[in-house]
Order: sequence, then structure tokens, then C-alpha cells
Amino acid sequence: MIRTMKDTCLHFCRWTVGLAICVCLLAACSDDWNNHYGKDESLPTASLMQQIAAEEDLSLFMRMLELTGLDSVLSSSQTYTVWAPVDAALEGLDMSDVDAIARVLKNHVARYASPSSTDASQKIYMLNGKPMHFAEGRFSGVELLKSDVRCKNGILHKIADQIPYKYSILEYISLHPDYSHLYDFICRFDEKIYDAELSSTYDSVFVKYNPLLQDPKYGMGDIANEDSLYTMILPDNAAWQAAYDRISPYFRPFNKEVALADSIQKVQTSLAIVEGLSFRQAIVAPAKDDSLLTVTQKLIYGAGDYLNGYEALEASNGMMYLAKGQLNANDTCVWNHVINLEAENMDYRQSLSGTNAYIRTTDINSLVQNVSDASYLEVSSGNVDGGIVFDIPNTLAATYDVYVDFVSPLVDGENMREEKTKLVFQLKFRGDNGRQTIKNNNTPTEVAVPEKGGIVSVKAFSAVPFPVADFYDNMWKLDKDNIGVDIAETTTLQVKTKVSSTDAKKGYVRKFRIDRIRLVPSVK
Repeated sequence: MIRTMKDTCLHFCRWTVGLAICVCLLAACSDDWNNHYGKDESLPTASLMQQIAAEEDLSLFMRMLELTGLDSVLSSSQTYTVWAPVDAALEGLDMSDVDAIARVLKNHVARYASPSSTDASQKIYMLNGKPMHFAEGRFSGVELLKSDVRCKNGILHKIADQIPYKYSILEYISLHPDYSHLYDFICRFDEKIYDAELSSTYDSVFVKYNPLLQDPKYGMGDIANEDSLYTMILPDNAAWQAAYDRISPYFRPFNKEVALADSIQKVQTSLAIVEGLSFRQAIVAPAKDDSLLTVTQKLIYGAGDYLNGYEALEASNGMMYLAKGQLNANDTCVWNHVINLEAENMDYRQSLSGTNAYIRTTDINSLVQNVSDASYLEVSSGNVDGGIVFDIPNTLAATYDVYVDFVSPLVDGENMREEKTKLVFQLKFRGDNGRQTIKNNNTPTEVAVPEKGGIVSVKAFSAVPFPVADFYDNMWKLDKDNIGVDIAETTTLQVKTKVSSTDAKKGYVRKFRIDRIRLVPSVK
């Protein structure tokens, strides 16, 4: 069974969009309309509905109009164009499913006059918002049996078959119960917002808005928009649940309120699933692409494997890949990815007492190349244990290897070739009970000029299990109530010199240069 569409999510039948588009097209259509009515021709007296009733082989189409109430629309003074399939093309339709009949009709009626002489490059928007074209004596690929029948409120074209109905991506999800988990999650973000442009002094207009779909920075793509092209993987309920069960442990938060913790975990897990589903293009031959970029800017490697095993289905606004039972989720690309923290980022670091920190840059003439973002943090101290503490954002309840990438002293010239230092590390993160857990690596690690290259990568900690997530998702960032709220990360990494007076006499210095911090998921 196909269920009724929820108004909260469907944008394909928005009259405001259709009206704006059609006003732009009206001037072009009016020339053909005026030419069609020559000075010597009499004006038609029958309405579209009366003309349809007079055509013997349009009886089923007329019955559909009466069932849905569109007969009154086509009897009004407003101008429409109708492409009416003959009875033979409509046999077998379930006339008891009024919603389905209405979808078919809105795929065959457009506002304003569209004669068959309309240029093939001109889009004609149907009542459901789908753009179509005349081309080579056909309309949207369907043969015109009788064209340009003049009526006092528009034009009637008689066609040999139904115009093929293509669902938009969101429409397909909404109409097929097998995708209810995905659909219900999308719809939870539906809201109505005030539209200043459409409002007046006497009338406030509110329009439907869904930030998960429509936000230009954080949204996953407006998959209801008929004028944009997307590709989306659609997990059925079994595939969604399998992915949820596998991913949700990574988003386990700590919160004293169990219900709130469960809600946060559910939203963040669901967002992790959808962030790997949509792409801003119509991908017809995925095997040809080495990589794909999701709408949320996640880079997927191996496009062929990522879309392998799914049924491909063309949508009115792109391509759909139906995932039945299982998702080919690329965890480390989409959600369980490497956390990179640039050391020079001032928002995520604090200096220990007696420590100086300066941002330095490199260029094409530097002795050390391949420095991330061509900048690094130079840290020096007069104390034995001077150093820096870094706040690590968006950790998951996962296992990480913790790396610190140091820039070789050679960045300051050949005379620094003998420079070396000793460092220790401390990692703090939230434990399972909400209390702070501390891990120390107090074995001094020597950092000096490497034999090759200019980056010294030190593994400060191996396979550290983080019991709970410290993660802020896009929907949290979009909430206006969170604007200006400082995010307090609970995960920190301290990098500190361990150079005694005796070490200093041996040539060790209390100075180091950090390129970045990396938390790399330990994936089995």
C-alpha cells in the first residue's frame, strides 16, 4: 500500500513556487497564445471541463477530475493547459485511490497556456512542480493525438498515453512505507518560518522549512526541489535499523537525565546515517568515479563499491539507489573519521604557566615542507615543564590512537640541525560515570631532526577507549538557542617539555613546534 503524503514534507505542489515561475514565463507564452487566436478567429465558448466532457474518448479522465475536485478548477476563469490521456491509456487505474489519482492528474495539468509551438528549451511546470517539455511533436515523450484545442480558459491536448510519473526523491520516500524510518527522521525537523518577502502589513505569511534539507551549510540537500539534481541512497527500514544498531554505540553520551541522553544519541546516530546518503549530482554510472563528495562535504572513496548492490531508480530530480536490508556505510569517511586539530587554532589551546606560544608560517622557500595549512605553533618555556593544553572537539565513544605531528627544527634553518627536546603527554576525557579519566605518558619522548622529511609524527597514546561521546551535531549548531553558547570540550591533550637542568647541559631545549594533533580511529 502507498500511504498519503504528509503536507509537512512535500514541496512539489507549492503554488507559490509555481506562480513565481509561471509569471516569468507568461510573456513568452502570451505571444504564442495571441498568434494562436488570429484576428479573424472567433473566441472559444467552452471551458476546459466542457471540452473534455465533449470528447468521447476522455471519459475516464473526466471521471478522475470529478473524483478529485479538479473539475471545478478547470471550469474556473483561470487559465490552464491540460494533457488528457485517452481512455485506453487509463484502463487499470484504481479509481478508489483518490490520492494516487490526484498525483496522476497533477502530472497532466499546468497553469497558463502552453501551445504545442512552445520552444523545446522552455520548461513547463506541471501542478506538481515537475518541469516538462514539448519536443518533436511529443510532450514529455508522449505522442500528441490532438493538440491545441482552444478553450475559453486554456488549451487542451489529447495524448496517446499517460505522461510517465517520476517521483522526486523526497516524494518517493514519503509514499513508500518501507522507508518510514528515514522519512520520519527527516520530518521531525519540519517547521514554519516567517517569510518577510511574502508578508504584508496586514498579512503575515509563514512557509514550510526543514533545516535538515534546506540549510545551505548543514543541510543534506533539498531533495524535494524539482529544479535541482541529487543522488541519494535510500535505506529501507531494515537497512536503517541495521545501520542504527551498529553506529549508535559510538554516539553514547553522558547525561544524568537518561531520557535526554537517549534522545541525543538517537538524533546524532540518525544524522550520522543521513550524512553519507546524498550527493549534489545525478550519479548514473558510479563505477566511473574514484570518489564522491556528499552534500555535507564527506569524501567517499571507491564510489563503485559504495553504491554497489543497490537498485538504481531514476527520480524527477536525480537518481535513487535503493538499499534493501543493508547499507554499504563507509564509517571512517562519514562519521568515525580522523579528528584533526591544527595546533595554531587559538580556540582550542591554552598555554601552561611560563610558556610562550607563537604562530609561525612556512612558504615554498622553507626547509620544511608539507606542513598542514602551511602554519604551526612554536612553543617555548623557561620552566622545566612548560607546555600547551589542547581541547579536542567531537570525540566519539570509540577507540583512538593519539598522534602529535611536530615540525622539524630545520624549519628555522640549518643551524638548528642539532636541536632536540624531550616531551611527555597527558590525555583527559570523560569516563563512563561522567567523571574525568586521566592517562599519562610520562616516558620522555625525544623530538629532533629526522633523517628524512620535516614532520616528526609521535604516537602519544595507543588504542585508548573513550567510553562516551563528546559530540556536537549540526542540528545543535543550527538551534538559535545555542547561538553564543560556548562549547566546553571534555577531552584534552597536554604536551609538555621534560627537560631538566642536566638535560639542558646535554643540548636539550625547552622548545618544540607542533603542526597538528590527530586522533585516528582504531578500526578492526
